[in-house]
Amino acid sequence: MTLANRILDLKYAIVGGLSSLMEFIASKAFDYPNNLGMPITSFSDDERAIWDYVSQLPKHLTIMPPPAAPVNFNQAIFGNFPVMLTIKRTFFEHSKDGFYNFYVPNYNNIFFLPDWVSQLIQVNFDVHIDTTPLEIIRQGLFLGIVSFMFLMEFRMKMYWFLTINPYTRPWVYFISLTDWLYDVVSGFTPVFLGLDLTPTVLLGVLGKMADSLNHLVFTMPFLPSEGEPGKMLIDGEMKDVILFRYLPYLWYSHPIPDKLREFWYTERPEIYEFMKKSYGHLDIEFLPNRILKEMYEQQQDHKVLVDNIDNLKNLSTNLICEISSHSSTYFHVFNDKQINVNDFFDVITDKFIT
Repeated sequence: MTLANRILDLKYAIVGGLSSLMEFIASKAFDYPNNLGMPITSFSDDERAIWDYVSQLPKHLTIMPPPAAPVNFNQAIFGNFPVMLTIKRTFFEHSKDGFYNFYVPNYNNIFFLPDWVSQLIQVNFDVHIDTTPLEIIRQGLFLGIVSFMFLMEFRMKMYWFLTINPYTRPWVYFISLTDWLYDVVSGFTPVFLGLDLTPTVLLGVLGKMADSLNHLVFTMPFLPSEGEPGKMLIDGEMKDVILFRYLPYLWYSHPIPDKLREFWYTERPEIYEFMKKSYGHLDIEFLPNRILKEMYEQQQDHKVLVDNIDNLKNLSTNLICEISSHSSTYFHVFNDKQINVNDFFDVITDKFIT
C-alpha cells in the first residue's frame, strides 16, 4: 500500500470518527434524531418562484475601495477622484409604449428607493425625468464616505511608525476628525487577543455603505414598484432587465409638471399628440398652464359678452313694454280729454241755438 492510500484511509478514519462523535453528542444532549431543531419557514409557490428567479440573476460587480485609475500626469501624482460603477438607465421610444420608457439590467443585488420616498422627491422637489440633482447627492455621499475611509486608514497607519507622535500637530488633526466615530463604536466592538477591532469593523461598514450606492437605481418619473421584470436582446445577447414603460402613476394621480407640458407643446408636439391620443380618456391635463389660462380668460370674456347681450335684449324688451304701456295710458287720457272737449262744445252750441 502506498503512502497516498494510507493518508487517504487516515482521512476517512478521522472524518468517520468525528461524525460518530457528533452523532453521539447530538443524540445524548439534544435527543437527535427526534428533535428536529428550529422549524423551517415554509414558502408559497409564488414566493419560491421569486426566490429562484432572483437567485439565478447575475451580480453587479464593483470594487471597494475604488481602484486608482489616473488618466493624466496630475492625477498620477495627486490621485484621482474615486469613480462610481453605477447601473445605467437606457431610455427608448416606442410607438405603443410611449416616449419615456427605460430599462435597467436586472441584478440580484440591485435595489431602489421605497415608493413613498420616490413619490416625496418627485412631488415636493420637482425631480422627474432629469435625476441629475440626485446623482450629484449620491456622488457627494460616495466621495465623502470614501474620503473618510482614507482618513481612518491613515490614522491606523500612523501607529505603525513609532517615531510619530500622533498627538502632536499636524497629526492630531487627523485623529480629531475620526475620534468621534471611534468613541461611538468602540464600546460595541470586541477586543481579540488585545487587538481592537473597531477600525476593521468601521471600515467594513463604511465600505458596504459606499458600495451600496453603486447598486442604487433612481426610477423617476416612475415609482420603483412599476418595474416589470423581462428579457431584452442587448448586443446580440438575451439579458434580464427591469422595464419601466407606459404612463407613470404619478402623472395620473398628480398633475404633470408644467415645464414638461410646456416642452411637449412647444418643442415636441408629437409627444403631446401621443399623450392626448393614448390617455385622453383619463382625467389628465396635457396642455401647459399658460394655454389653460388663456383658454379660461377667453371663456370668461365670451361669457361676459353673452351676458351683456342677454342683458341688452332684456333691457330692449323691457323698454318696449314700458313704452307700449305708457303709450296706451296716454292714448286713453287723450281720448277722454277729447270726449270732454266735444261735450263742452256741444253744450255751448245748444245754448246759443236755444
